[in-house]
Amino acid sequence: MDLHHLRIFYEVAEEGSFTKAAKKLYINQSAVSIQVKKFEEHLNLKLFDRETKKIKLTYAGEVLYKKAKVIFQEVENAKEEIEKVVSGEKAKIIIGATHMIGEPLLPEIISGFSKKYSEIEYEIYIQERDILLERLKNGEIDLLLMGEYFIKDKNYDIIPIQEYPFVAVYNKKIKNINEIEKIPLIARNDSLLLFKNLSYLEKKYNLNFSKQIIVNGSIEIIKNLVIEGVGFTILPYYCVYKEIKNKEMRIIFDYKDKKNSNGYQIVKISNKYQKKEINKFIEFVQKFNINVNLDK
Repeated sequence: MDLHHLRIFYEVAEEGSFTKAAKKLYINQSAVSIQVKKFEEHLNLKLFDRETKKIKLTYAGEVLYKKAKVIFQEVENAKEEIEKVVSGEKAKIIIGATHMIGEPLLPEIISGFSKKYSEIEYEIYIQERDILLERLKNGEIDLLLMGEYFIKDKNYDIIPIQEYPFVAVYNKKIKNINEIEKIPLIARNDSLLLFKNLSYLEKKYNLNFSKQIIVNGSIEIIKNLVIEGVGFTILPYYCVYKEIKNKEMRIIFDYKDKKNSNGYQIVKISNKYQKKEINKFIEFVQKFNINVNLDK
C-alpha cells in the first residue's frame, strides 16, 4: 500500500473535505481528487460515497481510516522520539562491567546517575574482562568498567578512577590475626592480587593458609560464603563496602599501611567524536566516591 496515497486519503477523511485536505497538504484540490481516485482503483474499493453532497466514508473507508489514524499517530510518535534523540533529551548507553565492578558498584552508580539524568537508558553486560574487551573492540558496548589492568593497545582510552585498599574480611571479629590461619580462605581461581596479598600476610605473621575454597565465577558467591561464616576472603574495599557498612562482614586485616591498593578504570575506544551521554556518565563515575572506613 502506497503511504503517499494513504496520507492523502487520511487527510480528506480527517478534514471531511477535499478542499481543506488540499490546503493542509499544500497541493491543489484536483490533484487530491485524482490521487484518491487512483488509490481507490488500486484497492479496487470505493472509499468515499460521492452520491451525497457531504463527503461520507463507505464502510471500507471507515475501516481504512481507523487503521490509517493509528499508523500516522505512530509516525508522529516516531518523529517526536527521534527529535528527543537528536536534541539529547533521550539517549542510551551500553555499559560493560566485570563481576568485580559490576556486582558491588554498578547498581549504586546507575541509581545515582539515573536520578540526575532520567532521560538516559541503559543496556548492561556483566562478563569476564577479555569478553568485554572484545565487545568493546567490536563496538557492541560504549565503555567498560574494570579493575586496574595494563592495556597496550593505543586504540583504547584508559580513564583511572578511584583506588581503594585491600581488606581481609570475615563475618565476625577476631581477637588475634593468627586466628585466621584456622579459617578457610575463599578465593576466585583467577585472583592473582588476592594470592599476592595472602603471601604478604603469610610472610608478615608467619602463617600458612592450607585450607582454601576456590570459586569459579561470581564474587557474590564468595561474599555470601563469607557472610555465612564458611571462610574469609581478601578483596578490594569497593567490593565489600556495603557488607562492612551493614556489619555483615568485619575487617580482620587491612593493607592501609602497605602500598598495595586496587582501583578500577573506564576503558573506551579512542574517538574524536564522543556522545554527550557517555561524557556525562564518565564525569559522574569520576566523582563517585566510597567513604573508606577501616575501623575493625
